[in-house]
Amino acid sequence: MGVLIGTIVGGLTAFFLSPKSGKENREEVLKKIQELKKQIEKMEIDKKVKEIYGEVTEDGKKVLLKAKKQLLIKVDDLQKKWEEFNYEKYLKMVEETIEEVKSETKGTAEKLIKLKELFVKDWNKVFGNK
Repeated sequence: MGVLIGTIVGGLTAFFLSPKSGKENREEVLKKIQELKKQIEKMEIDKKVKEIYGEVTEDGKKVLLKAKKQLLIKVDDLQKKWEEFNYEKYLKMVEETIEEVKSETKGTAEKLIKLKELFVKDWNKVFGNK
């Protein structure tokens, strides 16, 4: 996990210290945020619920849909403050989202961790860190 986080932080550091102009960096960050949103939006609910819960349940679908909706709202807010965009902020948003939906599920902590990992995978797909 530490290696993964270090890789992501290193990549973002290189990105923000690149010789591109401010406008080019802004456009690149906004493009990446849009890609991240699309990755979350196109999620196949039944497939992901089965991956997390082992079977497709109404409870699982409800939690995943609510988490997805809440996270997309947070990513939209982040887009307005693109200068603050980084992995740590995204991870914090994911953790807050999981906390918000935790009371609405009968799922175990293990399943909520898998839900968190699902959203982190979306970050990794967009930023090339797998």
